[in-house]
Amino acid sequence: MTGNPTREDVAPPAPAAAEPAPRKNPGLLAATGSIAFATLISRITGFVKQVLLLTLLGAAVASSYTVAAQIPNMISELVLGAVLTSIVVPVLVRAEREDPDGGAAFVRRLFTVSVTVLGLAALLATAAAPVLVTRFFLDDTGKVSTTLTTALTYLLLPAILFYGLSALLTAILNTRQVFKPGAWAPVLNNVVVITVLVLYFLLPGEITLDPVRMSDPHLLLLGCGVTLGVVTQAMSLVPALRREGISLKPLWGLDDRLRQFGGMGAAIVLYVLISQAGMVFATHVSSSADAAGPAIYNNAWLLLQLPYGVLGVTVLTAIMPRLSRNAAAEDTPAVVDDLSVATRLTMIALIPIVVFFTVAGPQIGTALYGYGSFGEGNAERLGQAVSWSAFTLIPYALVLIHLRVFYAREQAWTPTWIILGITAVKVALSALAPVVARNDDQVVLLLGVATGLAFTVGAGIGGFLLHRALGDLRMANVGRTLWHVVTASAAGAVVMLIADRLLRLGALSDRFGGVGSMVRVAITGALMLLVTLTVMWLLKVPEILAITAAVRRKVDALRGRTPVEPEIAEADADEIAELEAARESEAEKTIVLPRLDYGDYGVAPYDAVTEVLPALRNLPSHIDAHGQLPYPGRRQVRTARDGSRRFADAGRPPGYLRGGRVEQEGVRVSDDHATGKSTVDESASTDPGSVSTDADGTRSPQAGTPDRSPSSRKSADGAADGRSGAGRPQRDPHVDTGVVPVSSPQLPPLRVPGSAPRTPMRGPKLIPGASVAGGRYRLLAPHGGARGLRFWQAQDVKLDREVALTFVDAEQRAGDVTGPDGPQAILSRTLRLGRINSPGLARVLDVVRGSSGGIVVAEWTPGRSLREMSGTEPSPLGAARAVQALAAAAEAAHRGGGALSIDHPDRIRISVAGDAVLAFPATFADADVTSDVRGLGAGLYGLITARWPLPEQAAPGQQPPAQTGGTIGGMRPADLTAEGTPVEPRALRPEVPFEISAVAVRALAADGGIRTAATVQHILGQASVVDQKTDMIPALRLGQRSPGATNHALADPEALAEEKKRSERMLFALVGLGITTVVLLALIGWWIANLLAGGSSDEPLTSQDFGLTPTTEAPSEPVAQAPAPAAAAGPVAASAVSVFSPQGTPDSPATARLAIDGDPSTEWSTDAYFQPFPALKNGVGLMVALAEPAALSSVSVTSDSPGTKVEIRSAPSDQASLDQTQVIGSATLRSGVTEIPVESEGRTSDVLVWITGLSTSGGGNKSSIAEVTFTAAE
Repeated sequence: MTGNPTREDVAPPAPAAAEPAPRKNPGLLAATGSIAFATLISRITGFVKQVLLLTLLGAAVASSYTVAAQIPNMISELVLGAVLTSIVVPVLVRAEREDPDGGAAFVRRLFTVSVTVLGLAALLATAAAPVLVTRFFLDDTGKVSTTLTTALTYLLLPAILFYGLSALLTAILNTRQVFKPGAWAPVLNNVVVITVLVLYFLLPGEITLDPVRMSDPHLLLLGCGVTLGVVTQAMSLVPALRREGISLKPLWGLDDRLRQFGGMGAAIVLYVLISQAGMVFATHVSSSADAAGPAIYNNAWLLLQLPYGVLGVTVLTAIMPRLSRNAAAEDTPAVVDDLSVATRLTMIALIPIVVFFTVAGPQIGTALYGYGSFGEGNAERLGQAVSWSAFTLIPYALVLIHLRVFYAREQAWTPTWIILGITAVKVALSALAPVVARNDDQVVLLLGVATGLAFTVGAGIGGFLLHRALGDLRMANVGRTLWHVVTASAAGAVVMLIADRLLRLGALSDRFGGVGSMVRVAITGALMLLVTLTVMWLLKVPEILAITAAVRRKVDALRGRTPVEPEIAEADADEIAELEAARESEAEKTIVLPRLDYGDYGVAPYDAVTEVLPALRNLPSHIDAHGQLPYPGRRQVRTARDGSRRFADAGRPPGYLRGGRVEQEGVRVSDDHATGKSTVDESASTDPGSVSTDADGTRSPQAGTPDRSPSSRKSADGAADGRSGAGRPQRDPHVDTGVVPVSSPQLPPLRVPGSAPRTPMRGPKLIPGASVAGGRYRLLAPHGGARGLRFWQAQDVKLDREVALTFVDAEQRAGDVTGPDGPQAILSRTLRLGRINSPGLARVLDVVRGSSGGIVVAEWTPGRSLREMSGTEPSPLGAARAVQALAAAAEAAHRGGGALSIDHPDRIRISVAGDAVLAFPATFADADVTSDVRGLGAGLYGLITARWPLPEQAAPGQQPPAQTGGTIGGMRPADLTAEGTPVEPRALRPEVPFEISAVAVRALAADGGIRTAATVQHILGQASVVDQKTDMIPALRLGQRSPGATNHALADPEALAEEKKRSERMLFALVGLGITTVVLLALIGWWIANLLAGGSSDEPLTSQDFGLTPTTEAPSEPVAQAPAPAAAAGPVAASAVSVFSPQGTPDSPATARLAIDGDPSTEWSTDAYFQPFPALKNGVGLMVALAEPAALSSVSVTSDSPGTKVEIRSAPSDQASLDQTQVIGSATLRSGVTEIPVESEGRTSDVLVWITGLSTSGGGNKSSIAEVTFTAAE
């Protein structure tokens, strides 16, 4: 499959054994691809099913179906689903591995118990169906039909048994590595339901709502058909079970192992119960206020889940397994890093979707659901619900990430408290929704907002609990990315709105309905996506830059162009000859570590942070050159023969690997040294320590190696794999606080012993722009070095932050790698500094270990180096205060039993806060309290005098390096007195206070009386207070130093630059805030103006009623008892209109105003019905409010729907019921204008145009009204 040798290809023939061979996995990668494709098809068919349900059933019936379908789903999940996830699957896997029969008896017992429990639950739920519907989900006084919902519930509740069996059988197959049937089963369910809905459409008639009859063929087809889909989903798994030979014969009994997981199971069942309680309450509230409420609420949430399932889950799939493994291993720093990455990826993937849904929600609803019986009006309301609740995606995704961490850490009860907080907030806010809403249509919108706010609270609770459990979550980079993505998304939304207005795309929705809205959404969505990605690229969001680079490479590959890679070195003839000569005299070989090839499973990856070396068994002699580990110090070499690239050691000849073959490297590579085991191979000869060459060209050590019998090898393998508690290193208790990072165990160098001296290898070439640690860090700028260390400023590509890298044994010159003075010991000692939190020490974030040396990763310290700051002649008091911080860090290290190794000026930087910081930590073996005290004195002396008083020390085991230009770290050595001690600072700068000068000199002297860092800190603190000036000083700009002035702080140009940038950012933020405020105020003003103005009118302003003047004109002269003048004959203006639909949701309420806008080219239309009135409802109409009361003589209706039957009714108010209205005229409309005479007994201010029969001229049951005008009697 992959072209690489499989495990069977390279393994020696296995001896005969009594125990059966493990089951082979038939192509995991192929199965994974099939599962992904099946999941995609399942989502598509599921979405089609939901669209058909809404458009064919209509809002009222769809709400009843939604509630009825939720009940068996929730009961099945509560009875078995949660328990299956938390208890059954782990025990199932254990039973298959431990039981002599491979878990067959356990499966039979489990199936028997599950069928019994699910069957009883289905029977009890069916018997209690009326109670469940009317007491929990719906209200008898609500808008959703309880009788129809109860009837559907009776037909759907038997699906409880098959929902549970489908989940159980899928879990059983998954434990046998059979994934395809379980992935395709939901697709079969969706296909069956879609077929049932098509038959429902073809069946004549409609479901009768009053009364509801169980014998109704539509009702039976819908309920039984949906249940048949669930039965098909479960039964489709039976053939796969038979192929696997899994018996499902009844076997009574309960396995004792299930009780071991009872605590976790109870917590998860309680979690599900609490979450379902919130959903039930929200459904109850929505059904009480709106007949379409449950359908809109449920489908809006499903629509939000679609992008999360496609983008959110896809993006997090790569990071979540690693996060779970690190959490289970209690690797706190790795969990924090993965949590940060997961949060950043979530923001980048979902924020643009959230903004798009918020802005274009109504158009999306119309484009997807604005068809059939559901109608454009309900579809637009569903889109509005999506707009109001789109922000829920962000906290929802964060909550799921938090829950994954807690479950992986086996803190099963913590998610229960989180969901309890979420549900409490959701229930409280949902109860307030009907009170706050201005009308019933707004209730479902506020329920979506309540859900979003509840998950926001849950995300806050989860973040607080994670912070308490893991320590600092390092979310600074997440905040920066968040603002970048929000800015880019807002820019895309603004451009989208402007384009929508300028191009008049709204006409597409008005003229072509759902199809036009779909085209509109496609255009605006593509435009917003383009602008958003462009802005994020300009803001240099790392993930977007990586995507663009990958796309560019793909385009270049399709165009046949080879991408330019300047970092790849060409191997010239001279270099090859030189390295070949070095190879001839080299007796010790550093083994190239190939990545494990698992055949069908693929190639094992290496972690980008810490390269952990897995144990290799039976190392093959033929290994692909591309499988080598790119550790720092190796570079890619393009061969001249085939142009292929491979990694080569800096000290290895390019011909080291020939034809992808590992030559003369036969030593088994493992991590046994980490557990005290030997790494030598089991081959032997008569000469101890010698090396023999096998027939295949590999070498193996000879006699002198311990016996590796199969039993001993098995135990060693277990220890090497980290599965043995004895072999695992003891954890430091401080690790769980989130302060001390965790890295790989210390590994010895893997070499073949030899007698010839070892030729030094070339170290890695450290140049700006190079990537190290598997590409995790990109080098930015060098900052010197000391004692074999190299100091670099770098960019953490993964977490988007600057870090300080200290390369230990960068040139690979260390003789004893694992000794107390070796690089590995330096890394281990430095790792302990991670528990110190002090301004004087850059916090140690991680340690990356290599074959010889390694890298210390610490926080970057913005500011200036000690040499640069000393050149500015800082004030003595400022220098004293700076060294105080460094002395506090040294004292903290000494109290913990460690030391800082303050031995070189390149190590020390002055932060923007004016503190001296050990910016590049690396603790040598000779570091102790005395050496650190001398280092503090040297730092203070160097700051004041710009001279370094200590000699430059050599790396362990090496000669002191020659001083370049007579300087140490760029600083001149201190002048010495006749006694050989440094000249006092007061002699060089008379303004230096005596106490500060004395501290510097005495700390440097061995017998100066200052023996601890605490003493240095105390004396410098006193000196700063005693010599502090209290005189009035003139105002200076930030960073300005007047000549001769003694400032008490160290001025830093970097701090000034940072302050300037901060000021500029604040200015930009204020400008953006101002613009946003103006836009919001303009929108609010426009909304208020429309609200006050009401409907538009073509009449003069003097003839319009704004509600601010009386409806009748006052007489020109006051006349006692003068009767009001009669209304003049002629047209009467209409001031407002609304859709009147007492037995269902309104039809296209957003376009009702088009019937009185004076423009015959625009129209209001009803929904398309599959059956004429009164099959589903008795009618629909327009309630028109007249500008002034009038006695009408006729009503003219302009329509292109001939055959429409209408009644003209007078109403006492715009909120009157149908029974309260009175018929004053009726007619059957013809195409064009139809004038309807009316007989009005008096004046009326509200008129109902009531449609009792729909037009069938268009092939369906649908009518439209372009204009309605009224004429008053003379």
